[in-house]
Amino acid sequence: MPVISPTSSAPRAALTRAGGRACAGSHSRFRFSTGSAAWRLRLRLRLRLSALGAALLASAPVFADPAEEPAAKILRSEVVPTPPGAAKTAAPQAVPGATPAHKDKTPAHSGKTAAGHQSKTSSAEHEGKASGEHEKHKTPAHAAPAAVFVPGAGSRTDVKPFYFAIPAPRGQILDRKGRPLAQNGLVRRLQFTVPADQRATLESYTAWLQQEIAAVQADLPAARMPDADFLKRHYESRRELPITVSDALAQEIPVDPKKHPHASVRSEYVRHYPHGAMAAHILGYVSSDGPPPSGPILRSEPLWQRTRGASGLEAAFNKQLTGTDGTLCLMMADAGSVAYEQVFTPPAAGRDVVTTLNLDTQRSAENALAHSGRRCAMVIVDAYTGDIRAMASFPHYDPNAFAGGISDADFTKLTQDINGPLFDRALLGTYPPGSVFKPLVVMAGLRAGTVDAAREFECGPSLMIDGREFDNWSKDDHGWFNARAALIRSCNTYFYQSAMTTRDRPILYMAHEFGLGSAPVLPLRTAGGLLPQSAPSNHDLANLSIGQGVTEASPLQVAMMMATLANGSCRPRPRLVMQTQSQTGQLGDVSMPCRETLMPVSQMDLDTVRSGMFGVVNHVNGTGRAARLKKVPVFGKTGTAQWVLRGAKANVVWFAGFVGTNPPLAFAVMVEGNAGEGGLSGGGTAAPIVAKVLHDIQDKPTAHGVNYDPLNVEEENDPLTPDIMNLPPPGYYYGGPPSPGDYYGGRPPPPQYRDNSVGGFFHRLFR
Repeated sequence: MPVISPTSSAPRAALTRAGGRACAGSHSRFRFSTGSAAWRLRLRLRLRLSALGAALLASAPVFADPAEEPAAKILRSEVVPTPPGAAKTAAPQAVPGATPAHKDKTPAHSGKTAAGHQSKTSSAEHEGKASGEHEKHKTPAHAAPAAVFVPGAGSRTDVKPFYFAIPAPRGQILDRKGRPLAQNGLVRRLQFTVPADQRATLESYTAWLQQEIAAVQADLPAARMPDADFLKRHYESRRELPITVSDALAQEIPVDPKKHPHASVRSEYVRHYPHGAMAAHILGYVSSDGPPPSGPILRSEPLWQRTRGASGLEAAFNKQLTGTDGTLCLMMADAGSVAYEQVFTPPAAGRDVVTTLNLDTQRSAENALAHSGRRCAMVIVDAYTGDIRAMASFPHYDPNAFAGGISDADFTKLTQDINGPLFDRALLGTYPPGSVFKPLVVMAGLRAGTVDAAREFECGPSLMIDGREFDNWSKDDHGWFNARAALIRSCNTYFYQSAMTTRDRPILYMAHEFGLGSAPVLPLRTAGGLLPQSAPSNHDLANLSIGQGVTEASPLQVAMMMATLANGSCRPRPRLVMQTQSQTGQLGDVSMPCRETLMPVSQMDLDTVRSGMFGVVNHVNGTGRAARLKKVPVFGKTGTAQWVLRGAKANVVWFAGFVGTNPPLAFAVMVEGNAGEGGLSGGGTAAPIVAKVLHDIQDKPTAHGVNYDPLNVEEENDPLTPDIMNLPPPGYYYGGPPSPGDYYGGRPPPPQYRDNSVGGFFHRLFR
């Protein structure tokens, strides 16, 4: 398509053609009278002016756009490519440090315009001169063909252009205060460019490289000889490009270009996690996005290997974190140096992801878990909004090991570790909740009206149910316990009897309302645990009442259950990500706090359960006294459950609850025991772990984003059972109240439950 200049040459050409016809016709077609001398003078002047204009037009380059003029190119420090098929014009001045523009081998007065059209003149003498010049510059038929023009290389045959994509830096992952949890760092790689005269064979290529690396060892000790396979692949398809001769280095590599003209340093973006293994299971890690650049050099191939999110938030928000690649023009000279290098389009970083995590709370939780040295997990959430302030799983791993590409040996070591450092126990681990399930049994009985707060059951060492003896965790507890006392001492036999009265449906309904049995909604993969549809037998019901059997929950689910008890009005949805934002602060995806369901419980019922959980920590006989604080009230519940670990029986212990700050923070900590290991308990093993975090919150509330009014939290020491009882308290008696002769020590013995009685059948049918 013809190139049109800003000022069109069509009127000039038309004027030239008209002038030519008039000049020829003045001797043959037209007759002029002697009285028209002035007219002939004017015509002769017009013809000369038109001939001069045509000559100037033929010798001047024409540009389609003023921005394409050499001056504009020089301002942008770009090489001016000559469009294919266009006349070659005088070369502009070379850009400093760049390849000179293509030199013009076509004479300026060749009679060709930039559009390639022949310009006619108004004089036969001029036409003859132009024709002679044309004959002078004709190429003989037997002459060698002209060299193929390479766009962008100019007239230098020793320079070859390459165009690469610059992988964009990923967006950051920040905590709720804007502190980075995952960001980008720079690494440097030393490279050498082998001169063209040393590329004839692989042997000469290798020999030159070995000699050069040996010569620079004193100044560049990081230089090393690449392995043979990599060297061969690079030589076969990419010998014109520099070859990497060092590992990725964080520090600067000083290179003197005068002393080492063939050496260069390439900087790359790499993912960096400034706090190491902290929050590794939440953040995740990155991996290579496809194979590394190899084989024939492709236009716009990445300058180094791209990465993508492989797990955690890195994978869940990979689209938002991934930026837009830039474009680099690289001119490689045969002499073995970079002749010209320019970034045409700079890369644009991805969006930042702002989490709800608090770096101080997360650090405190990670340190407490690591200090225990056990397989464990902890979750701390804002009871009002559901914001996850801290969530940690131990053992963990360092995601920095994946950023630059992890070795097969290191990856195998992680995957075959029997403790599972890659497994996120906080989100994906499901365990029997044990006694932390008991507040829901109390809540179900209160709501159903079957077991009120003052109703007492015998708390003994065991209870016989349908011919099977179910034990209490403590052999020392005796007496009649109400709901508060049963929670403080975590009396199993109380909850067996309470569940037999309330039955399974109210208990399972309450557990479902508190979030058990369904996976929490998060951008990360979560486990929903197990919640049975029913308890088909009294044995199943007894196991359900103490959080055993088939019931399972994750630490996050238990923490959200405690958050619901803390706020008392609704079950908040857990929130891990607050928003995404651009580098300029423009908001993208925004996640607002929301509730999942309103709680069908009364304030009186909540007060009953909370008073028991307060006593667990602050009563002299409480099972969770290790988590007690003097200035802030702590409400908690201990738990110990049996489960199967790699085919053998083991214990898992819990401590869950909330602390009375503003806003209240709910928590759950879980500790796995080994097969056959004894001596573990919720109060003795799990509570001391979270106590370290609670003390840190009490000492530095501002750092953890809370506040509180200092109180003198008193220690409770009231008796959990009455001293004198003239009459047996109300209880659950199968088949009617016992006779006075059946009393043991003035109180009725533990009841015997039988599943095959007629009364029991109708009681379950019409419960």
